[in-house]
Amino acid sequence: MIRMIKFSILATVSFISFAIIFNFLSHREPIFSLKAIKITGLKEASEKEIMATLSPYIGTNILTVNTEGIKKAVLSHPYIKDVRVKRVYPFYLYVEIVERKPYALWVKEDGSMRVVDEDGFSYRGMRRNEEGSMFLIHAANEKDVKEALTILNKWFAEGLISRDFVSEIDYKDGGIRLISSENVEIILGKEEFEKRIKKAKAVLNDAKRKGLLIRSIDARFEKGAIIREKREG
Repeated sequence: MIRMIKFSILATVSFISFAIIFNFLSHREPIFSLKAIKITGLKEASEKEIMATLSPYIGTNILTVNTEGIKKAVLSHPYIKDVRVKRVYPFYLYVEIVERKPYALWVKEDGSMRVVDEDGFSYRGMRRNEEGSMFLIHAANEKDVKEALTILNKWFAEGLISRDFVSEIDYKDGGIRLISSENVEIILGKEEFEKRIKKAKAVLNDAKRKGLLIRSIDARFEKGAIIREKREG
C-alpha cells in the first residue's frame, strides 16, 4: 500500500515537472522561435504571394504554431489544391504544396474562358496558346461544369471514351451534346448517357469501316440513331 502511494506521488510529481519544463521551454522565444518556412511544389503560383500569407507566422513558437491556420492560409490561394505542413525542429516549417492542374476550358455564356481542374474548379483565366490544349466545356455556371466533368471523368475511367476523343461538351439543362476530336457532333439528350454514348461509338466505328464521313449522330432514339453524313467539297 505504501509502495503504491509512493508510486502515485512520484508519477504526479514527474507529470507536474514535465508540464512546467514544457511550458517554460515552449515560451522561450530564442530557442523555439520559427525562423524559416520552406515551400515545395510551386509551379504556377507565386512563391512571393504564398510567403506573404505565411510571413506572420515567422517568429512564432514552432511548438505551438497553428499548422491548421497555415494550411487554411495557403489553401486560400486559388491555384492551390492541397497542402501539407510539417515541423522540422527546432527552427523550420516544411510546406508541401499540390497545385491544381489545367484540365479543361470552361466557355462561359459571355464567351470568356476560364481554366478548370479535373474537379471542375475554376481557378484562373485562359492564357495565350492554351485554347487548343484542352477540351472545351460550354456551361452556364461552375456547378454545371462540375456535373459535366463528373460524367466525363467516369467515362474516361471506365474506358467508354478517352480524353482525346472529346473536343467540346455542351452541358445545358442536364442535356449533353459532344463534339468529337474528328468534329462529329454527338447528341445524347438528358438521359441514358452511357447507353447512348456506346451507341454513338458503335456508329462511328461502323462508319469508319465503311469509309463514311459522319457530320452528326443523334443518339436519343430507342431504336437506332439519326446520322448525317458530311458532304464532300
